[in-house]
This record gives sequence, C-alpha cells and structure tokens, in this order.
Amino acid sequence: MRVKKSGRKIFGADLTVAERKALNMEIKRQMAEYDRKHKNELEAMVLWQLHEQLGFGVQRLKKFYYNFNPVVDELIERYQLEEDDGIWICTLKLKDLGIDIEEMSADGRED
Repeated sequence: MRVKKSGRKIFGADLTVAERKALNMEIKRQMAEYDRKHKNELEAMVLWQLHEQLGFGVQRLKKFYYNFNPVVDELIERYQLEEDDGIWICTLKLKDLGIDIEEMSADGRED
C-alpha cells in the first residue's frame, strides 16, 4: 500500500489488487455481522407493517416470518461471497414485475 499525503495530511492510499480484495472481503464480513445483529429489529418492522397496513393476523404473520427468515439468512450469506456482481434474486424478480427498488428509493414518495 502506498499512502497519499499532502504535507502532513493523509488523503488516500493506493492498494494492491490483493489488498483491495482483502479489504472488500472484510467489509462484506462486517456487513453480514451488522445484519445478523439487527435482523430481529428489521423483521419486527416488516411484520408490524404487514399487520398495520395489510391487516395480517398472528397466523399469517408467523407463516410469512417462517418463509421469509431463510431468505434473509441467504441474503446475509451472500454478503460474504467473493463474487459481488450477481443480482439478488428478489431484486430481479421484482424488476420483472415492474417494481424497481432503486428507482422507488430515489423517488422518496410515500404513496
């Protein structure tokens, strides 16, 4: 690694291919760890919104949770893969239906 400086201030670094790969792997590992720590909170928010907005009762919420939970685990594991250029299957399937998550996120509307 070659550190970039201007006077006494460091403003960047040039990494080798191996260093860049190691850094990306560590970032992915930390993202997966973060997701595992906050998984219950995220799932609780989804379940609560299904109840509030769509009227899901206890039985439907549990059915959704037990089917959704493995998908979340799969996503967390995907963060740790070396190949990062694949599209996650749900994003692709939603685009096939005409729902572009990135576009909706950028739009910021609350319909």
